[in-house]
Amino acid sequence: MPRPVEADVHGSFVEFRSGSDDKCVSVQCMYCQQVRAKNTTRQRAHLLKCENYLRSHPEALQSAGDSDASGEPTFAVVDGFDDTGARTDPALNYTPNPRINGRPSLGHDGTPAAKKHKSKHNFSNLPDLPLQEVHAAFDEFKVNEDDKTMSARCKYCGQTRAKNTSRQREHLLSCAGYADVLREKIPANSLLSQFDPDDIASTVSIPAPTLELDFRMSIQVKPTLAVGEGNIGRLSWVSCRGGHWAGRWGKGVVAPGGQDTQTAVSDTATSISARYLLQTNDEDPAPIVCNISGWLTAEKEIMEKLQDPVAADNVSASRYKLRVTMELESGDSRYPGLKQALWVGSGCRRGTEIVYDFYRTN
Repeated sequence: MPRPVEADVHGSFVEFRSGSDDKCVSVQCMYCQQVRAKNTTRQRAHLLKCENYLRSHPEALQSAGDSDASGEPTFAVVDGFDDTGARTDPALNYTPNPRINGRPSLGHDGTPAAKKHKSKHNFSNLPDLPLQEVHAAFDEFKVNEDDKTMSARCKYCGQTRAKNTSRQREHLLSCAGYADVLREKIPANSLLSQFDPDDIASTVSIPAPTLELDFRMSIQVKPTLAVGEGNIGRLSWVSCRGGHWAGRWGKGVVAPGGQDTQTAVSDTATSISARYLLQTNDEDPAPIVCNISGWLTAEKEIMEKLQDPVAADNVSASRYKLRVTMELESGDSRYPGLKQALWVGSGCRRGTEIVYDFYRTN
């Protein structure tokens, strides 16, 4: 499924104020460094015309609409917006800016105005520079001893400017001398550099998965039964007495009899492998097989407390990591999409109850 451009609107712009007394927030495109007033609709329209962004996300145009015969992208019409991405509510009295809403600006003779060519630095997926790093990139000084304002000199290109954190950050994002340093701070760039230039893995663009909270499950368990030493660790069985689940696509109960097989490979790590039977609350309940696997990790003393229902109830979930993946299976025609989906989850232990939040990968 094409990645919608809406998913990148906020993450593709750096927000700043030109002055401390400014009431309006400005934004700078991380792909072409163009600066504009903050406006989500216009930022979306800008991304659909930004060559650097489209080069990194070619699937974005597919989600917004197909190109017409002239090669210009056509925009999907959404309630409250026209085909340029501009608002149609007359009360807002909004006139779309043709320069950023997909229509060429016209000169005095009625013909399309020539575009101004500016030098661009092709940084993709630029990180938001922390304040500490911005200050570290400049030497601050006073030109004259009686100066009231400080000046700042970029350590990478030697350019001097009045001290202004927002503009210093903006400068670094377009500083040729800082480009290599900036690229190294982008995890994807550092990872791709590990492959040979001729290898397709060094250049191919792959859509990033997103997570969406899909449902929560609460499982009542019996006391842990220690089995003994196995091939790779100490084995324990945790039987299910029942439970409940509720999600965006349904709700129901966890049938008694499910089993969680745990293998303690060390004092701080336990492997989780569980299988439960879920039932929907339909008039004719649909059976759903739930397979969970993952890890429980924590300090030794925390792991020991989690084995005791009373002590576990007083341990904060932030003191340990219960991280799992989940797959669901059902032959019921009312739930056809479950077999092709994958969830990742985070859990906690509360007394004799285990609670999971599951996020569906998109």
